Amino acid sequence: MDWNEAISLLHGADWKHAKIGLERMKDLMHALGDPQEKLRFIHIAGTNGKGSTCSMLRSILTEAGFKTGLYISPHLDAFNERISMDGLDISDEDLRLMAARVREAALKLKEEPTDFELITAMALSWFKENNCDLVVLEVGMGGRLDATNVIPSPIVAAIMSIGLDHTEVLGDTFEKIASEKAGIIKPGADLVVLDQTESVIDVITETFNTVNHKKADLCDKESTPAKLVITSPAELKLHSRSLKGQCFDYRDFKDLRLPLLGAYQLGNVSAVLDIISCLNLRGIPVSDEAVHIGLAKSKWPGRFELLSEDPVLIIDGAHNPDGVEALVDSINAFLPDQKICFVMGVMKDKDYHEMLKLITPFAESFITELPYAARGLDAETLKKEVASYFEGSVETAASVTDAVTKALAHAKEIGVPVICFGSLYQVAEVSRLMTTIQADNK
Repeated sequence: MDWNEAISLLHGADWKHAKIGLERMKDLMHALGDPQEKLRFIHIAGTNGKGSTCSMLRSILTEAGFKTGLYISPHLDAFNERISMDGLDISDEDLRLMAARVREAALKLKEEPTDFELITAMALSWFKENNCDLVVLEVGMGGRLDATNVIPSPIVAAIMSIGLDHTEVLGDTFEKIASEKAGIIKPGADLVVLDQTESVIDVITETFNTVNHKKADLCDKESTPAKLVITSPAELKLHSRSLKGQCFDYRDFKDLRLPLLGAYQLGNVSAVLDIISCLNLRGIPVSDEAVHIGLAKSKWPGRFELLSEDPVLIIDGAHNPDGVEALVDSINAFLPDQKICFVMGVMKDKDYHEMLKLITPFAESFITELPYAARGLDAETLKKEVASYFEGSVETAASVTDAVTKALAHAKEIGVPVICFGSLYQVAEVSRLMTTIQADNK
């Protein structure tokens, strides 16, 4: 099987037309020898913030000396980004080998697995083959019936920010979505929850108590009972913040530096540190030094990421109203009282009307573009939508790179920052453009 055949395999099935459930995934993993049963996991769910949380955790755990696997989705540029170990992506050769192995197992099943199920099976098999000490596992969508939920009880699970996304599958209220995310809760596993609305916390707490109460009689009396931890914003003390990073204390962790920007990252890092505390109490030692160095080395591209300082260009993957609310918070924190030239591209199925209501008060101008032809909203249609909320200048561009080039020229002329947002699909293209521009300017 060559590289193209591997990628074709991984994108061959359409989850929207597949029967929802875990039986297919359980059968696939059993055909592969159930590698997930021999691994230890930290399982992360949520609408927004779970990817950043996973990345920070991986960096800290690697620094602490653990061979740490990381599984995320989607990728921004190369498919290999989804499966990595200690910061190194799976090689093309290993990806081909894993694809062939999983495909062979899938052919024995009565029902064809979805592409996400196949990819998840590949990741779990690869982590086992490489004898990972710990695996940081990001939920794809929801939680209860997500392919990643085939794992046994993790050491710690976490549920990050809950928002209204994938409502056609997960439900149309915060409480319904929270219930689906809470499906990753398993007996005996600690749970860290990002502090958020009371109704969401109530749903998650009820599920946690129910799961652990039902199984209490079956657990070893000597084992440490599962603990529920809600992050505490009141205990986070911000010392300084700039486009270079954020310095803060949280609970017993002091003088930490986080290079990831975005006001919301302080909530995410609070959850990370509470997870680390749970691991320490479970006998998995992570030193303060590993926390300090691991956080300082953390990277998570495409989330309020500074790509240029002169002029300021920030790329943000905000693609739903909750993501744009977080972007607005970051604009207020890092670019107060400044009007922004926005480069915007969005998918047709996103709530771009609500996104525009939130973002237009901060706009100096807009340049619209098409980030992904198959699913994207065309630039002219988006221009008309923007104009219904914003009276200033709105231009279209023939491509993402053309839009960013126009925006940079405009920014240099009048001295405004540029923020490109609306879709994760455009992050890699913008990053490559800026790398080329900066190399040419050296």
